[in-house]
Amino acid sequence: MIIKIDFGDDFIQYISCSTKVGRKINRIRNDFETWIFDETKNTKYWTYENCGKYCPNYDAKAIIEWLNNVRFKRGIAKAKLISNAQLSVKKKLYF
Repeated sequence: MIIKIDFGDDFIQYISCSTKVGRKINRIRNDFETWIFDETKNTKYWTYENCGKYCPNYDAKAIIEWLNNVRFKRGIAKAKLISNAQLSVKKKLYF
């Protein structure tokens, strides 16, 4: 399933994932946001300002990493970044 992820300011990325994951993507989005805002779990996605953590800075690669290695860590990879959505988009997420 193709999912369009709109980060605002005309920054749009597409991911491909299994239909099972795609159907649940809106429900599991809250779990991703909890993970990305947890300062202890994912330090590589945090922006630093004035010698301290400021806020998370992420794109679709972070969502893919979370899907494949945290949420659905057993089995083969569930999601990947695609550069051109030639197939029709089935879901849309806005951040």
